[in-house]
Amino acid sequence: MKGSHFPTVRPAADIMEAEGGVRIMANMPGVRAEDLHMLQEEGWLRIHASSHCPSPNAAGKDLRNLEFGNVEYELDIAVDAPFSAPPLATLEQGVLSVYLPAEDRGKVRFA
Repeated sequence: MKGSHFPTVRPAADIMEAEGGVRIMANMPGVRAEDLHMLQEEGWLRIHASSHCPSPNAAGKDLRNLEFGNVEYELDIAVDAPFSAPPLATLEQGVLSVYLPAEDRGKVRFA
């Protein structure tokens, strides 16, 4: 959801070679699968997600410290090589894993 009042951050992420393509791992704590959006445009894979951290005050408790709150994650990945198939994504315990089947793995990079 673009245009929210939450800060926009680029998640910590790694790009690594995998058999037949490239794997991208990104930390996205608090993100649910339904709040994750990937758009494949010419030369780009754009990832956007919204985190949802429950408010401690809603449970009737006082908030003393909040290490991480709600944010909008945005990650753009430049892909100069054509995909041989659509990207495959999984989201487990706050870690997004995207597999890009690419013929030329050396042409995938963060932007």
